[in-house]
Amino acid sequence: MSASEPNIWCLGGAVWDRKLRLEAPPVLASSNPVSETSHPGGVARNVAHNLSLLGLPVALLSAWGDDAAGALLRMDCLRLGLDIDAVLTVPDTATGAYTAVLEPNGELHLGLAQLDALNTLGPAKLTRTQPKRSQAAIQLADLNLRRDTLEAWLAEERQGLAVILAVSEPKMAALPEDLSRLDLLIANSGEWWAAGGNTELARRGLRRALVTQGAQGVRLGQWGEIQWQWQTLPAPPTPQVADVTGAGDAFSAGVLAALLQRPGDWLAAARFGQRLAQICLQSPLSVAPEIHPALLNDLEDRNEN
Repeated sequence: MSASEPNIWCLGGAVWDRKLRLEAPPVLASSNPVSETSHPGGVARNVAHNLSLLGLPVALLSAWGDDAAGALLRMDCLRLGLDIDAVLTVPDTATGAYTAVLEPNGELHLGLAQLDALNTLGPAKLTRTQPKRSQAAIQLADLNLRRDTLEAWLAEERQGLAVILAVSEPKMAALPEDLSRLDLLIANSGEWWAAGGNTELARRGLRRALVTQGAQGVRLGQWGEIQWQWQTLPAPPTPQVADVTGAGDAFSAGVLAALLQRPGDWLAAARFGQRLAQICLQSPLSVAPEIHPALLNDLEDRNEN
């Protein structure tokens, strides 16, 4: 693979995000005052955006509609330098949308997702890009994708790592039954248990996981011969949380970036993921513009020591 070709592929959601922030604790069945912002979003797209801010070549495989929102997403991805040759433009279909209702303190109160365009991305749509993707160092797929698409993706021949990123507890239903060819699952604790937890996921063949727990830190799990072996990394202090939206995507991007530079160092990957998530938590945006290539210097310095 040449230096100009993407060495990370992100497969999954690219949508238009809308954030409604409550000005006071919500009152059900009543009108609640909010402030509103909107911007490009989607789990896979957010991860790719973070990676591009780190200066890493990244490609996106997703789908959006042939509408104004899709055109805006396309222009923004090109502005970021993302490779979007594999993104499908679906006629007569609305571009995906995600609406987040946030508490006054920035915590998520309710999330609503519409993914009509992405749902057209079935297993057959993977074929055209498989030869290029198979050469990548890392492929990440989010659980916004259909289960049959994820199953076909895991069955492909590849040289690099396969990573699945959870999206929500309800969407853990899209997690394939056979996880024996998956190198890493990234999920929060609620998503982990929604998928059945330690025993069930081991039965399905999963052997490595990063489970985020908010203020309680991150758990790095490795399946041994008879049980999971866990190591907990405490959460770094965050002076003030502006918005939790996108922190998980930043964490995942940090994990991928670290594994690209230090293959097999799962602990360093989790720590770098925590660093990017901490930056994101202090930003009102889902992808913090404060993320930049110099952050990778710490990983390079540790390689030299």
